[in-house]
Amino acid sequence: MAESVFELFDEYAAAYARGERPRAHVYLERAGEGADELARLLEGYVQAALVPAPDEDTIALVGAWLEGQPPLVELRARRGLRVEDVVEALVKGLGLDGAKRAKVKRYYQRLEGGLLEPAGVAQTVWGVLGRLVPGAQEAAAWRPREVAGAAAYLRVSDAESAPALAGGRANPATQELDEIDRLFLSGG
Repeated sequence: MAESVFELFDEYAAAYARGERPRAHVYLERAGEGADELARLLEGYVQAALVPAPDEDTIALVGAWLEGQPPLVELRARRGLRVEDVVEALVKGLGLDGAKRAKVKRYYQRLEGGLLEPAGVAQTVWGVLGRLVPGAQEAAAWRPREVAGAAAYLRVSDAESAPALAGGRANPATQELDEIDRLFLSGG
């Protein structure tokens, strides 16, 4: 059953006034059929409300993003953590085999660099990261500006040799996923 539009609006406004960053889409989903009415209320509110001053982390994250740098790297560095510290915390916090530390590190570096889709990362991973680097999930969701580029094509004179050129990549559909793959690629 959908929640009352006015109760949801009050909850959103109170969270916003406390300096939190409530997600409008979450409230709109909870409103059910009242989503359009709630959207109008929220739109009017955020247009009239004072914008809270950003904290130092937010300023640093926006700066990193504007420079095309991954915000999660900035956030980790601001906490004085090395990649190895984060990897160690993930291995221990998730109860993973220490022998797979290198694989965890590769996945974490891909996540940190914006090369891994944050939605595919398990909530247990985000839980460990969030305790070590608060705001990690939000920072990982930020993406640097896309650079528009022209398409590049490879011409192969012999059509028979084309499949051999692509042979270096493994097909993920044919590979068996282990626990670490599932934690970083399929949400758990």
